[in-house]
Amino acid sequence: MNEVVLNINTRALLSYFQGALGKIDEVSAKVLRRGSQEGTREAKRHTPKAETLLTNSIRPVQKSLSHAQIIAGVHYAKYVEEGTKKDGWVPDQAMEDWMRVKGITPRDADMSQEELMYLIQTHIFYHGTPAQPFFKPAAEHIRKALPGIAQRIILANLMPKGRR
Repeated sequence: MNEVVLNINTRALLSYFQGALGKIDEVSAKVLRRGSQEGTREAKRHTPKAETLLTNSIRPVQKSLSHAQIIAGVHYAKYVEEGTKKDGWVPDQAMEDWMRVKGITPRDADMSQEELMYLIQTHIFYHGTPAQPFFKPAAEHIRKALPGIAQRIILANLMPKGRR
């Protein structure tokens, strides 16, 4: 008799699924890792250039196989990203640090550094600061780039070599 038999049983199927799920988890972790690296690079590209502390604080963090984050690790990152409203007072130490990093000094020889700091703080108090988004453009970039990143990683890791 000429017959072809394909036996499928639950144990073999479960074994296959467990192996496949492990491989899928591994590949999805690679996609997330690569996407978070790309997003980190893009966020750093969009930070204000005088803010080297902010730029250097941006990093990817892999929380689990299915969860990655990009973190800006300085306390003022949100204020740069979103700007500030008026009526907010910048703490003296933060203002001193910012002025030192930017190299801001009084032009007038009769003005002290503290007086200049007070003038800047007062201006910010009455006008706020403009937003300088760096995460938003990075998120938009990742939304566009992630499908291509995922496709390349999936093809390289899940497809048999002869079928790529």
